[in-house]
Amino acid sequence: MFWWTSILNQKITLLLRKLGHSSLALSIVPIIVLIGIGTVSYAFLEGWSLPDALYATIITITTVGYGDFSPQTFGGRLFAIFFTLSAIGLASYAISTLAAVVIRWEHDRVQRHIQEERMAKIASLTDHIIVCGGSAISRKAMFFFRRDNQPIILVEQDEEKLRRALLYLDVEYLQKKFGHYYDITQAVDVTEDEQLSLEALRERVNVPYLMADPTDDSTLIAAGIAQAKGVVAALDSDERNLFAVVSARALATQMNNPSLRIVALVHDDKNGPKLQIAGADQLIFPEKGSGMQVQSWMMNPLMGDFWKQVAYQPQAAYDLQQLTITDYPAWVGKTVTQLRDEHQVVVLAVWRDGQFHFTPSAAELIQATDALIAFAPKIGQQTFLES
Repeated sequence: MFWWTSILNQKITLLLRKLGHSSLALSIVPIIVLIGIGTVSYAFLEGWSLPDALYATIITITTVGYGDFSPQTFGGRLFAIFFTLSAIGLASYAISTLAAVVIRWEHDRVQRHIQEERMAKIASLTDHIIVCGGSAISRKAMFFFRRDNQPIILVEQDEEKLRRALLYLDVEYLQKKFGHYYDITQAVDVTEDEQLSLEALRERVNVPYLMADPTDDSTLIAAGIAQAKGVVAALDSDERNLFAVVSARALATQMNNPSLRIVALVHDDKNGPKLQIAGADQLIFPEKGSGMQVQSWMMNPLMGDFWKQVAYQPQAAYDLQQLTITDYPAWVGKTVTQLRDEHQVVVLAVWRDGQFHFTPSAAELIQATDALIAFAPKIGQQTFLES
């Protein structure tokens, strides 16, 4: 019996503590005190019974005033004047506070439901790419991931960077903001788009996100690193990228995902070896890539236009691709010429026995263990994948 009463006392104490720290309690307690004062005062001044005095107090506070009970003595009427003024103010405050609490509870319930749905979607991801950081380069990478229908999840701690990254995945927003780049008179106001909530942006672009530290182990676990295909470390410093790579590689080993591929951005060339030792499979040097692009556009403008059309135009039917023959077993035993004639796949190089074989002959036979670097129809543009 003692243990039961002890638990009950603990529950009551906990409830009272919660009420003591809530705005609802600040309005309910004065109302209860007011009802007590009104009941006792009416019973004393008017000689009413306690039930009648309580009834008169309630209809006074609620301003109902049926008229069946009204003070008859001078003291009772004087008390009723000040009591009514006080009661109306307190009752209005209590009602507004109660409404605010109910609205807040409902808002919190909706937010919990949205959060549960978002986390359930994240938990269902498989073979996805975890993009760490909302930098300009990661935004461009996500654009191409989306173009190729690759599932991704964005992890960024800064809300503004996260919002900007999601916005740059919205084709409608990009069209409005940059579609009239050469004619400023045709500019469209994008203020409304840029003020959308993160959840509204997520629904619009259909990309899950986590607003958390990408270098934290728990964040990467929540992002589904156990089922992920790869991790892109594109944070704002090499130090943070190093932490992300170390965490990702260690977790992949612990969670039995040894094939996880990690690509890391390098801001300073001297830090490249450290990131590679930490577990990065591939390093990206933005300055080197930009330099090559400048040289290509200057010296080979047609080549630059070619890659621009292939890479940036969603309606372009072809793309430079890596094709693994294990995904296309029907191609085994076919020649390079047959792939070109039957499937519109132009083979540029064959990866075999750990090395590239460039410009294979027309009669070269495709083997089951090969991988091809080829200029081929994009997924969904042609039916060669079905053959």
